[in-house]
Amino acid sequence: MRHLTRVAGAALAAAALLAAVAPAAQAAGAAQGDPDVAAWQRSGRPDRLMVVRPGTAALISHGSVVKRLYPPYGPLPLSWLAANAGREWVGYVPVKAGESRTVRINTAVLLTPGTTLQMGRRTPTVLMTAGKTAASGTWISGSRANLDIDDVTLTSAAADGTDPAPADMAGRPYLAMGAGGRMTITGTEVIGFGRGAGAPSRESGVTWGRTATGSATGSTFQGGRTGLRLTGSTEVALDKVTVKGSVQDGVVLDGDRGTTVRGLTVEGSGGNGVTVGGTDRRSLSGITTSDSHGTGIKATAQRGLTLTATASHHDAGGGVRLVSCVSCTLDQAVVDGAPSAISVSGPGARVTVRDARLTGGGDGAGVALAADIAGATVTGGTISGFDRGIAIGGPDVRVDGTTVTGAGTGVEVYGRARDVALHSVVVRGGRAGVTASATTTDVVLSDVRISGTSRKGLASASEGLVVTGGSVSGALTAVDLGASARLEKLTVSDARRGMHLAAGVHARGQGLDILAERKGIQADADAWISITDSRVRAPTALSGKGTIKRLGHTEVTLPPFPWLGFAALVALVLAVLLQTVHQVRHRRTPRPRVAAHVRNTA
Repeated sequence: MRHLTRVAGAALAAAALLAAVAPAAQAAGAAQGDPDVAAWQRSGRPDRLMVVRPGTAALISHGSVVKRLYPPYGPLPLSWLAANAGREWVGYVPVKAGESRTVRINTAVLLTPGTTLQMGRRTPTVLMTAGKTAASGTWISGSRANLDIDDVTLTSAAADGTDPAPADMAGRPYLAMGAGGRMTITGTEVIGFGRGAGAPSRESGVTWGRTATGSATGSTFQGGRTGLRLTGSTEVALDKVTVKGSVQDGVVLDGDRGTTVRGLTVEGSGGNGVTVGGTDRRSLSGITTSDSHGTGIKATAQRGLTLTATASHHDAGGGVRLVSCVSCTLDQAVVDGAPSAISVSGPGARVTVRDARLTGGGDGAGVALAADIAGATVTGGTISGFDRGIAIGGPDVRVDGTTVTGAGTGVEVYGRARDVALHSVVVRGGRAGVTASATTTDVVLSDVRISGTSRKGLASASEGLVVTGGSVSGALTAVDLGASARLEKLTVSDARRGMHLAAGVHARGQGLDILAERKGIQADADAWISITDSRVRAPTALSGKGTIKRLGHTEVTLPPFPWLGFAALVALVLAVLLQTVHQVRHRRTPRPRVAAHVRNTA
């Protein structure tokens, strides 16, 4: 009896195991026997899937083929599917008289190699259903296939009719072409695409994947998780494209090859406006970003990037950020309203910035060069309205022909910066013109002109500072030295104090011309300076407890007498005196009277 019981139990267990294995075996057998079911399995097993092949379209529901359509060979219009697939798959939405026809897609669509799906003027408005789960959502994807969208409004829509679908829905629609596919989007508006956080990046909105190609022309992409993503794509052209209100980055270019950009505008991104990386020796032009929560344009590690005629307006995380960008060039950039306009950082970074126009609101830096870079060159351009016009914290930096106005500090050399050269730089206004901290070395200024600063013109604690040519005017202290320096042919004017040497500082000056309102050169205790073939003019030309040596043809005099001002003062005093004499002489003269017969009618 016990033996029979054990046999019965074993039989029941075997039956249960067969019951569990049977569906999987059937699915495997179906997958092996039906390529469309196999495609459904490879595609993540969506609730509904349409597999488009040349001459056929299989409709698959939960792993079972429920219907096959037989469209004509060649490009497949969406209008044909809307007329033949059935509304639960692809169909026209009832509309009122006079309204354009609207198509609703309720299924994921897989384009197999050699097929083409077309959306055009016959279907000007297309809704793609957003599911509550990833499996119930819709998408269009394919490899070695074509997707052509022309003059269409393509919008996500929830099952309850919400249009576009909420951004956090797991089954929001997306477009993704890869492995030799081609996607062209012309004159189209794409609204509310891309699945929520946690979904794979290829499902983030509109994606050209590995070796995919195509274009987007005259189109707008609004409210996507990521507006456009080019990941490993080949020769995609973006022309007059606008991306608005992306939840994350507006446009991502990552490992793409041969991308061309002619007019790309990105507005209101939740992350960065445009992120560029993964490809060496690329050139991009005509990119405009605005109101991003992150950086306008962020470039990650790469070589030979050239950005031309880019613009950033009020991007909260900064205008342009270049991270470990080697041999990269930023040409004719325009940045306004960002806390930091251009920042360069990362090991090995070496960047050239040319003819930038940067405008700030009183905070951050116009150009920030971090300590870990390999080098940078800044030429031409204008920078205004930042706390620091140019902040140099790294080595091997050249600044040539740049004008900085209205910055708290025009140029700040700080940290471990070394081998820094400023040539033909103009600094106007602000608190300080050029400053160099004690931790910096090998700082050279040539023909640098500083004017109108409220406190100090040139303030240096950098050992071995070299200044050649240039001028400083209109500061409380024109030149303030806290470490050794060599100054040649420097002109100082309109300053209360021309030059100050802190205690123990040694300096040399040649060909100096100092004109100060109070003190010419002040040397504190144990400070020492020799001036050769120079001129110092001030009420107190030389002062302090330090040593000031005059060599060669050095002149120390009072400042020139202001004869023009004196003449004007004399003329004013004489006029007052003559008026007073005139009044005194005529104080007893009786006032004239009008005859009685004259009637005043005025």
